[in-house]
Amino acid sequence: MTQLTEHFSYEELTASDTAVRLGIDNTPPPEITPHLVVNAQGLEQIRKVTGHALIVHSGYRCEALEKVLCAKDFLAWCARHDKDPVIAWPEYFARKAHPKGYATDFICPAFGTPAEIVKIVRASGIKFDELIEEGVGPNGGGWCHCSFDPQLRGEVLTAIFTNGTPSYTAVA
Repeated sequence: MTQLTEHFSYEELTASDTAVRLGIDNTPPPEITPHLVVNAQGLEQIRKVTGHALIVHSGYRCEALEKVLCAKDFLAWCARHDKDPVIAWPEYFARKAHPKGYATDFICPAFGTPAEIVKIVRASGIKFDELIEEGVGPNGGGWCHCSFDPQLRGEVLTAIFTNGTPSYTAVA
């Protein structure tokens, strides 16, 4: 196993059951490894403020995997931005942090809910690009998405999924 930081490995941040199931090679190109290190360093900060291990659901995603996992989000994005789905993929894909190695979807049930994680991360002063409480439904659940893209915009969102399509709301 190749450790990127004390608690996060290369394998952990590049693993994908979906990629394996679909026969997609999710191996990142070498230039992504430094981004995975930045991502792992950010996750270490979250681990420290929660006081518990994070369970990674998804880190790096190659383009083929991103197309599968974000198909409904892509179509919703095209509709919101009046874009033709036949030609808009490159523009949409360029905005994504998972394929750049900067984003991770995770949970930390030993600490609390995704909402509680978002709250403590916001209050901690950790610098991030995007922090999203995702997949929240009427019965709770969901996960956190955090990106450590160097833009470090500090954007905080909630994503609610309806029939697999997310809608995003900025959190004040």
